[in-house]
Amino acid sequence: MNFSLPSSVSSPQDLTALTTDVQSYAKWLSQYSIASKAKTSYSAAHPEITPAAIELIRAASDQKSITEKQVDELIADLESFAKTAPVMTITLAAPLSVGTKKTLVDWCRTSIHPNILITFQFNSLLLGGMVLRTGSTIFDWSFRRSLLERKTRFTEVLDRV
Repeated sequence: MNFSLPSSVSSPQDLTALTTDVQSYAKWLSQYSIASKAKTSYSAAHPEITPAAIELIRAASDQKSITEKQVDELIADLESFAKTAPVMTITLAAPLSVGTKKTLVDWCRTSIHPNILITFQFNSLLLGGMVLRTGSTIFDWSFRRSLLERKTRFTEVLDRV
Protein backbone atom coordinates (compact mmCIF):
# COMPACT_ATOMS: atom_id res chain seq x y z
CA MET A 1 0.00 0.00 0.00
CA ASN A 2 1.49 3.29 -1.11
CA PHE A 3 -0.89 5.71 0.56
CA SER A 4 -2.17 6.97 3.88
CA LEU A 5 -5.91 7.35 4.22
CA PRO A 6 -7.19 10.89 4.72
CA SER A 7 -8.71 11.40 8.17
CA SER A 8 -12.17 11.90 6.64
CA VAL A 9 -12.10 8.29 5.38
CA SER A 10 -12.88 6.27 8.48
CA SER A 11 -15.18 3.40 7.48
CA PRO A 12 -15.32 0.71 4.78
CA GLN A 13 -18.17 2.68 3.18
CA ASP A 14 -15.98 5.81 3.08
CA LEU A 15 -13.21 3.76 1.44
CA THR A 16 -15.63 2.49 -1.21
CA ALA A 17 -16.78 6.05 -1.95
CA LEU A 18 -13.16 7.21 -2.16
CA THR A 19 -12.31 4.41 -4.60
CA THR A 20 -15.33 5.32 -6.75
CA ASP A 21 -14.19 8.96 -6.87
CA VAL A 22 -10.66 7.97 -7.93
CA GLN A 23 -12.12 5.66 -10.60
CA SER A 24 -14.25 8.56 -11.88
CA TYR A 25 -11.13 10.71 -12.09
CA ALA A 26 -9.25 7.88 -13.87
CA LYS A 27 -11.95 7.66 -16.52
CA TRP A 28 -11.84 11.41 -17.10
CA LEU A 29 -8.02 11.43 -17.20
CA SER A 30 -7.98 8.61 -19.74
CA GLN A 31 -10.39 10.44 -22.05
CA TYR A 32 -8.48 13.70 -21.58
CA SER A 33 -5.17 11.96 -22.41
CA ILE A 34 -6.61 10.44 -25.59
CA ALA A 35 -7.91 13.84 -26.69
CA SER A 36 -4.53 15.44 -25.94
CA LYS A 37 -2.66 12.82 -27.96
CA ALA A 38 -5.08 13.30 -30.85
CA LYS A 39 -4.58 17.08 -30.49
CA THR A 40 -8.30 17.70 -30.22
CA SER A 41 -10.11 19.69 -27.60
CA TYR A 42 -11.76 17.82 -24.77
CA SER A 43 -14.88 19.55 -23.51
CA ALA A 44 -15.91 17.23 -20.66
CA ALA A 45 -15.59 18.98 -17.33
CA HIS A 46 -13.25 17.73 -14.65
CA PRO A 47 -15.26 15.29 -12.46
CA GLU A 48 -16.60 16.47 -9.12
CA ILE A 49 -14.63 14.47 -6.56
CA THR A 50 -14.31 14.77 -2.81
CA PRO A 51 -11.48 16.64 -1.10
CA ALA A 52 -10.26 13.27 0.26
CA ALA A 53 -9.92 11.91 -3.29
CA ILE A 54 -8.12 15.07 -4.42
CA GLU A 55 -5.74 14.76 -1.44
CA LEU A 56 -5.01 11.12 -2.24
CA ILE A 57 -4.47 11.77 -5.96
CA ARG A 58 -2.11 14.64 -5.20
CA ALA A 59 -0.16 12.46 -2.77
CA ALA A 60 0.11 9.71 -5.40
CA SER A 61 1.49 12.18 -7.93
CA ASP A 62 4.09 13.72 -5.63
CA GLN A 63 2.47 17.10 -6.40
CA LYS A 64 3.35 16.80 -10.11
CA SER A 65 0.92 16.03 -12.87
CA ILE A 66 -0.34 12.52 -12.43
CA THR A 67 -0.18 9.83 -15.08
CA GLU A 68 -2.82 7.27 -15.95
CA LYS A 69 -0.49 4.56 -14.70
CA GLN A 70 -0.19 6.23 -11.27
CA VAL A 71 -3.98 6.55 -10.99
CA ASP A 72 -4.44 2.90 -12.01
CA GLU A 73 -1.88 1.85 -9.38
CA LEU A 74 -3.69 3.95 -6.78
CA ILE A 75 -7.01 2.28 -7.64
CA ALA A 76 -5.39 -1.17 -7.44
CA ASP A 77 -3.89 -0.25 -4.05
CA LEU A 78 -7.27 0.97 -2.77
CA GLU A 79 -9.07 -2.16 -3.96
CA SER A 80 -6.40 -4.42 -2.50
CA PHE A 81 -6.46 -2.55 0.81
CA ALA A 82 -10.27 -2.79 0.97
CA LYS A 83 -9.96 -6.58 0.98
CA THR A 84 -7.37 -6.76 3.76
CA ALA A 85 -7.97 -3.60 5.79
CA PRO A 86 -8.13 -3.89 9.56
CA VAL A 87 -11.73 -3.12 10.52
CA MET A 88 -13.19 -2.38 13.92
CA THR A 89 -16.83 -1.80 14.83
CA ILE A 90 -17.67 0.46 17.74
CA THR A 91 -21.24 0.29 19.03
CA LEU A 92 -22.42 3.12 21.27
CA ALA A 93 -25.70 3.96 23.00
CA ALA A 94 -26.13 7.21 21.06
CA PRO A 95 -24.74 8.88 17.93
CA LEU A 96 -21.42 10.69 18.26
CA SER A 97 -20.68 14.25 17.37
CA VAL A 98 -18.41 14.71 14.35
CA GLY A 99 -15.62 15.95 16.62
CA THR A 100 -15.80 12.96 18.96
CA LYS A 101 -15.91 10.55 16.02
CA LYS A 102 -12.81 12.20 14.52
CA THR A 103 -11.03 12.04 17.90
CA LEU A 104 -11.78 8.30 18.20
CA VAL A 105 -10.64 7.61 14.64
CA ASP A 106 -7.42 9.62 15.16
CA TRP A 107 -6.70 7.78 18.42
CA CYS A 108 -7.27 4.37 16.80
CA ARG A 109 -5.03 5.28 13.85
CA THR A 110 -2.30 6.44 16.20
CA SER A 111 -2.58 3.60 18.71
CA ILE A 112 -3.77 0.58 16.71
CA HIS A 113 -3.07 0.87 12.97
CA PRO A 114 -2.42 3.92 10.76
CA ASN A 115 -5.15 2.97 8.26
CA ILE A 116 -7.70 1.14 10.44
CA LEU A 117 -11.28 1.43 9.25
CA ILE A 118 -13.94 2.00 11.89
CA THR A 119 -17.65 1.45 11.57
CA PHE A 120 -19.81 3.21 14.15
CA GLN A 121 -23.14 1.69 15.19
CA PHE A 122 -25.71 2.76 17.75
CA ASN A 123 -27.82 0.65 20.09
CA SER A 124 -29.76 2.42 22.83
CA LEU A 125 -30.08 -0.88 24.74
CA LEU A 126 -26.43 -0.50 25.81
CA LEU A 127 -27.54 2.35 28.11
CA GLY A 128 -24.00 3.77 27.97
CA GLY A 129 -20.40 2.77 27.41
CA MET A 130 -19.36 0.92 24.27
CA VAL A 131 -18.94 -2.44 22.62
CA LEU A 132 -15.90 -2.90 20.41
CA ARG A 133 -15.67 -5.71 17.86
CA THR A 134 -12.71 -6.62 15.70
CA GLY A 135 -12.78 -9.90 13.84
CA SER A 136 -14.24 -12.48 16.23
CA THR A 137 -13.11 -10.63 19.35
CA ILE A 138 -15.65 -8.56 21.30
CA PHE A 139 -14.94 -6.20 24.17
CA ASP A 140 -18.09 -5.15 26.00
CA TRP A 141 -17.74 -2.11 28.23
CA SER A 142 -21.44 -1.26 28.17
CA PHE A 143 -23.42 -0.11 31.17
CA ARG A 144 -26.01 -2.81 30.41
CA ARG A 145 -23.42 -5.62 30.68
CA SER A 146 -22.15 -4.10 33.89
CA LEU A 147 -25.66 -4.13 35.35
CA LEU A 148 -26.37 -7.66 34.21
CA GLU A 149 -23.12 -8.96 35.71
CA ARG A 150 -24.08 -7.52 39.09
CA LYS A 151 -27.79 -8.30 39.22
CA THR A 152 -27.84 -8.90 42.96
CA ARG A 153 -25.81 -5.80 43.75
CA PHE A 154 -28.09 -3.68 41.58
CA THR A 155 -31.23 -4.90 43.40
CA GLU A 156 -29.51 -4.28 46.78
CA VAL A 157 -28.86 -0.68 45.79
CA LEU A 158 -32.48 -0.29 44.63
CA ASP A 159 -33.75 -1.76 47.91
CA ARG A 160 -31.88 0.95 49.84
CA VAL A 161 -33.39 3.77 47.81
